[in-house]
Amino acid sequence: MRFLAELSRRYGDVAAFRVGARPHVLINHPELVSRLLCNRSCARSDASRKGMRSFLGDGLLTTEGPLHLRRRRMMAPAFHRERIRGYTELMCSETYADIASWRPGEKRDLHKDMMRVTFTIVTRALFSADRRDDAQEVEKALAVIMPWAILGSAMANMFPSLPVLYPHRAKAAIARLNRLVLEIVAQRRAEGGDRGDLLSMLLATRDEDGSALTDQDICDEALTLIFAGHDTTANTLTWAWHLLTENPEVQEALYQEVQRVVGERALTPEDLPKLPLVEQVIHETLRLYPVIWIGDRVPEQDIELGGYAIPKGIGVVFSMYVMQRDARFFPDPERFDPARFSPARIGSIPDGAYFPFGAGVHKCIGHAFAQMEARIILASMVQRFAISAIPGHKVRGTRELVMTPIGGLPVRLRARKTGLMRSA
Repeated sequence: MRFLAELSRRYGDVAAFRVGARPHVLINHPELVSRLLCNRSCARSDASRKGMRSFLGDGLLTTEGPLHLRRRRMMAPAFHRERIRGYTELMCSETYADIASWRPGEKRDLHKDMMRVTFTIVTRALFSADRRDDAQEVEKALAVIMPWAILGSAMANMFPSLPVLYPHRAKAAIARLNRLVLEIVAQRRAEGGDRGDLLSMLLATRDEDGSALTDQDICDEALTLIFAGHDTTANTLTWAWHLLTENPEVQEALYQEVQRVVGERALTPEDLPKLPLVEQVIHETLRLYPVIWIGDRVPEQDIELGGYAIPKGIGVVFSMYVMQRDARFFPDPERFDPARFSPARIGSIPDGAYFPFGAGVHKCIGHAFAQMEARIILASMVQRFAISAIPGHKVRGTRELVMTPIGGLPVRLRARKTGLMRSA
């Protein structure tokens, strides 16, 4: 991150560099990034997708070209605004059920807590309520696979020709993961009917020519949704609480907003439009800590960016982290300031300067689901607890694909309202 930020600062919006013998170009301007991401002749590099493809198969995260467009078109109805609204009650109930066991005065690792609650929500939204044991098996398998997949992604960037290698335990976990999801898909296909979950939508969806997704297609997309649908939101919420513990006045303002709108009753989906500060905190968190902080594209033909000719096949790199902390687009960029996203100020942010979910044909298809989930969980937590950092713990982010706090986020809880705690 520091290298890319310094590269942009010293050499401008277009800068060339090498990784080993391979040339790359870094771009860092909203207009240039928007042009690149909306150019369908520029695909994500094989290296950037290799590690994920090794266990997710051919899902939206790992496919390119016509196959990716076909899959995205077929999956779009599952993420329609009205469909997502149907999951908000699930998000509320699962969050309250999880935090009901928390006790004032105790020390907790909020990163683990956020990983757990977001995993529960995404698996219930995908498979419905009757697959809790299966969801636990999926979670165990992912815990074994992920360190090796991340290592494989890193190695693929340095040595593109090498395959992603897994030890026997991780290979067995991948096989178990696929077998489990395929069994769920086959059982649901045999039973038929719409249970209102994402799996029902995937089974029912049809392409323009009437073709359906195969069981393996659905398995790949289901695994992609589980991976992308809980890890990213969990880390966003963890970073949000890191910022709120460092800025207690914002945490107090959040609490006052939730109290005015919700009081001591349970949060409902209808409350969310009345909680603008909750939304602004999530946006400002994503600006400072975009969970996916770097991306790339490889042009399939020569292109021009910023007055420079970029030959086909050259890796073009961009960083949400670098651009969203650029003082040209965000004054006093290191400061946590949710009001940047208030109606009075959001218009001053240039188009394309803020893109934590990407843009163009690869913009995260579940971004609305993720933002709704993050707002609900954050509001529910701040309603019930005041949260403070553990003195002496320094929070640092990883430099892997997903920005994750090293060592978690240890915090101390304090109850907001005793009556509210009893109602839990």
